[in-house]
Amino acid sequence: MNDVVKIASMPLYMNLDRIARGLADFGIGPTDPIPPAQLFSLDQWHYHGTEAIGRAAERLGLGPTSRVLEIGAGVGGPARYLAHTVGCHVTALELQREVHAIAADLTERCGLADRVTHICGDALTCPLPDKTFDAVVSWLAFLHIPERPRLCGRLAQTLRPGGLCYIEDLTMRAPFSAHDLREAREIVYAITLTDIEDYKRDLRAAGFADVYAVDLTDEWAPYVAGRLAAWRERRVEKSRIYGEQAYLGLEMFYDVMARLFESGSLGGVRMMARAPNAMPSAP
Repeated sequence: MNDVVKIASMPLYMNLDRIARGLADFGIGPTDPIPPAQLFSLDQWHYHGTEAIGRAAERLGLGPTSRVLEIGAGVGGPARYLAHTVGCHVTALELQREVHAIAADLTERCGLADRVTHICGDALTCPLPDKTFDAVVSWLAFLHIPERPRLCGRLAQTLRPGGLCYIEDLTMRAPFSAHDLREAREIVYAITLTDIEDYKRDLRAAGFADVYAVDLTDEWAPYVAGRLAAWRERRVEKSRIYGEQAYLGLEMFYDVMARLFESGSLGGVRMMARAPNAMPSAP
């Protein structure tokens, strides 16, 4: 089973019609234009929604002339939010073809296709321009990608001198039990899950400078617990909008995430790093 098939089996990436169903509940048909803000409750599949993206934009100093590369763009929520609120141009790279197609369609219908370029490809092999981007960003995607040192090296090469890398991701705080490790691998598809220090070493080895990390576990653990409780509390409503199968799939995913955080083994991190003023050419 290849990586595309494995990640597509995650409950988060199943029942993808739930976005169309959510829009329909707002009275928006399958080909209707979409006010970008109408999507914010449906397309932000990371922690703390648009608030997290807004914080990142501030920390990165993004503006209308900024060029941003997003790794693991999913259905395009962060890319569209940045384009809509900041006005920057975002290249949104996503591995899964069906997810990519949904993202591109939503962006077109939001009137943001001139500021968001969607690319379907593997972050380890997809051709990317050298020294082009002011920032590389990613939310909860690096854990799905093998060969993180290689990935970090590629991203360093895409950044202009002094460009910034911003990552929010899952980490390992303590060894997992056998059962929890199996769920992390099979349900969350966390194939690259290490402690924060290993993460920092990979960025430094790729040539990044000023690498720093903030442990977000104390912020994320209550978030995932609250997300599960709120989802269960609104079961009737969510099942009506998205369908019972979609409701149950996400309930299982949210439950696994909450239990992994509660175990003390799973954590979260925010990483930032700066590309040096001059990067050597790729061999």
